[in-house]
Amino acid sequence: MNTNNVMNPNDAPVAKWAEVFVIRGNSRYSMLMCKDFEGTANISTKDVPRMGSVIMGKKPTTVELSFKMTIYKCTEIFDDIIDEFIKTGVMPTLTIQTSNEDPATSMGRSTKIYNDCVLDGDVLLSLTGSEDDYIEQEISGFASSYTRPEKYKNPSYM
Repeated sequence: MNTNNVMNPNDAPVAKWAEVFVIRGNSRYSMLMCKDFEGTANISTKDVPRMGSVIMGKKPTTVELSFKMTIYKCTEIFDDIIDEFIKTGVMPTLTIQTSNEDPATSMGRSTKIYNDCVLDGDVLLSLTGSEDDYIEQEISGFASSYTRPEKYKNPSYM
């Protein structure tokens, strides 16, 4: 068996080396209270019936960019967005930057910047209780575009 054709286990990036920033207006917030972040691209397809084939074709037609993150509620920047939306009728947009650079990997750093993000779903305004649980909230929404200023390089064994 050729061991050069096996993935190096150190190249499985660990998510805890990531960092998340939220930019609103001229303010850039380091989201150190973020437990997890997930940015996704949902690809929609349409059926393409084809003569001469019993197999249905598929054609990609649109992409939806979404995000969700779970944070400890030790900031009210998202409450401020809700206040502004209620007062003005205009939902403020955000820019979200994520980066990951696990020092054990050979791939380097990956950065994604999600642009013109709008919130969607629930924003926890307050929570009380008699238990010792941490107050967490999930923030989710959609982005109009994204960029990749830094990309992982492919490992040498690929």
